[in-house]
Amino acid sequence: MAHDQEIHDRLARVEEIIEQLDADECDLDEGTRLHEEGQELLAEVREILDNGRGEVVELE
Repeated sequence: MAHDQEIHDRLARVEEIIEQLDADECDLDEGTRLHEEGQELLAEVREILDNGRGEVVELE
């Protein structure tokens, strides 16, 4: 998991979204909203990493 809190929080929410979508407990509108939210969060993570604000940690 990401060491940087900014990245960690966003990825944790993306994981929650994936779990909700996998559970098939939402309708199409809610699923679409969750998908869009996940895409926005991932774009933010990419921006953080591109700007060098994230900390890369090597896991063994």
